[in-house]
Amino acid sequence: MLDQLLKRMTIEVRSFAVCEVRRGWPLETPPLGSVSLHYVLRGEGCLRDSSHRSLPLAPGSLVICPPHQRLTVSETAGDPFQLPHCEPASGTLEWLRSQRDDRLPGVLILCGMLDVGTPELAGSPFDRLQAPVRIASGNTAISPLFESLFEELSTQALGSQAMIDALMKQCLVLLLRELEAGTTHPAWLLALQDPALGAAVSAMTEDLGRRIGIEELAALSHMSRTTFIARFKKAYGEPPQRFLAERRLRLARDLLVNSSLPVKQVALRCAYRSRSQFSAAYKSRFGQDPEHYRRAQRDDSR
Repeated sequence: MLDQLLKRMTIEVRSFAVCEVRRGWPLETPPLGSVSLHYVLRGEGCLRDSSHRSLPLAPGSLVICPPHQRLTVSETAGDPFQLPHCEPASGTLEWLRSQRDDRLPGVLILCGMLDVGTPELAGSPFDRLQAPVRIASGNTAISPLFESLFEELSTQALGSQAMIDALMKQCLVLLLRELEAGTTHPAWLLALQDPALGAAVSAMTEDLGRRIGIEELAALSHMSRTTFIARFKKAYGEPPQRFLAERRLRLARDLLVNSSLPVKQVALRCAYRSRSQFSAAYKSRFGQDPEHYRRAQRDDSR
């Protein structure tokens, strides 16, 4: 099943930036809302996620981060370096600097935000990541990809966007190969290789407004209720009820921000029986009831 998922996986690059982080001046990001990818061009550093897990950064290493993570990047060792120019001539690749003092040691990272999707999962296979994943600098297949990527980003020649998307797909496939070859497969990767669970997940995500029970999902998976729940939890790290509730709440968030539907209609589209039930679940997940969340988002966009 994993081969089929990768074949149909779509990649759209939202943005890229070169981040220059100097010693004593860490770079912090808000939750990014999409899969992010970080390739170290020069220097050494450390990336820390929302749960304060740390990954070492060295030239040639690659880190992919799940959506909605707050990240902090800091420099840990290295020599001072100077950039040859502030930005490419085309001006399409953004450069972010934590500090402009070239005398300070730094780490230079190419960072990208990607929209990754697969029809079977109604989203990205990387949505199931619980923490950032790193490929060490020993992977020789990665460097040529990023050299080509940097050239395409800098020149923006005919067909550059198609080339960039294709290079990113190659990169993500290499990342999945590296993980698959490891001695311990992450739970989210196991789930991608389980056809029975894939059928259940498709049924759960095709119409998030449809109420679907555990018995029906277990039948689709040709398992008993108990076996289905246990196998689903092992693969996805959470029970099927919570998995489905999370995706419904994400859909609700998108509808609140991007549509004018009344809150009650949003609740119905996300399979909640009443506005009060929906409001309680939404506030528990996002810290605000739907009405206040919508108002805050609209105020921020003005």
